[in-house]
Order: sequence, then structure tokens, then C-alpha cells
Amino acid sequence: MARAFLVAISAISLMAVAACATHPGEFEPFREVSCFQAARVSLTEAIAAAEARGGKALDADYREDEEMGCLTNEPGVYDVTLLDRGTIRAVSVDARSGAVGPQPESTVMNALLGSGPHVEGSPAEMALLMPTMTMGMTEAIQAAEQDGGKVMSAWIEAKDGKPGYTVKLVQLGRVRVGWVACG
Repeated sequence: MARAFLVAISAISLMAVAACATHPGEFEPFREVSCFQAARVSLTEAIAAAEARGGKALDADYREDEEMGCLTNEPGVYDVTLLDRGTIRAVSVDARSGAVGPQPESTVMNALLGSGPHVEGSPAEMALLMPTMTMGMTEAIQAAEQDGGKVMSAWIEAKDGKPGYTVKLVQLGRVRVGWVACG
């Protein structure tokens, strides 16, 4: 009985945390940050590899699913959502080799943390903002990295009615969120 109660409380807590998320790239455990810092491929390189197959990046996010990934030379992947001639598609870019492949099937957690069409932070909303952008995502990442650090994820977003990019920068093992206005 007590175990069932703990499982129920854990599930409710997880759903409460998931409901607070506005973008899947918001939470990074220490393990994931450590693996990201060891990745051979940068976010800028991953976006360039993804865009070389067609489309422009709407968002890009580093992900490490393996518990011991960076210790076993599995550095994770970058998930890149692209807008290509009116179609939204997602690819994954290997953080070790830069190889582009299909994004793996969604897990239950991805479904809980993901957003549906026309929801704030969704690919559909990002696609609507893209024509107002005066710079690409790689330029926004370069601007964010000028003072040091390495961008872990970036996405198109509007703040106070102005389009730009929200970026998550890892610097000296700490994650901070920044904003690059454009438009």
C-alpha cells in the first residue's frame, strides 16, 4: 500500500514538473551538462549539418539519454527541428561524429514535455515567427558565445512581442539562459 502511494505521488510530481516546462530543453541534469561539455560537435556545427539537408532551424537542443553516455563514449545527440518549404521535420545529429539521422521515436517523457500545434513554444509558433527574424540561429549562437561558454540549446521565441532566440549557455559547468533579440 505504501509503495503504491509513493508511486502515485512520484507520478503526480512528475506531471506537475512537466506542466511547468515551456520547452523540452529547460531541464539539464549535471550528467547531461558534463557530457555536453565533452561533445566533439558544437551546436552550431550540428545545425549546419542539419540545414545542409534542407530547411532552416527552428530549435536545436542537446540530449543525452544514456546514464553513463559520456563515460562509454556515447556523447549524445542534438535534436534539430527544421522548417523546410512549409514542412516541419526533426532530425538528430550525433554529438561525436556530426552524422545526421532521423529523430528516434518519442518516449512517454518526450510526449509529456512536448507541445502540440500552436501552443506557446511549439514548432508551429516558431515557424510563424521565422519570417520576422533578421538573423539565423547560428548567428544568434555566435553572439551568445562571444563572452565565453558553449550554447547547449536555442529556440525561436517572442518576448514582449519581439522575435529572437532563447539560448541556454553552459559556462564553467553552470547553465544560464540568455536572449538574443532579432527582428
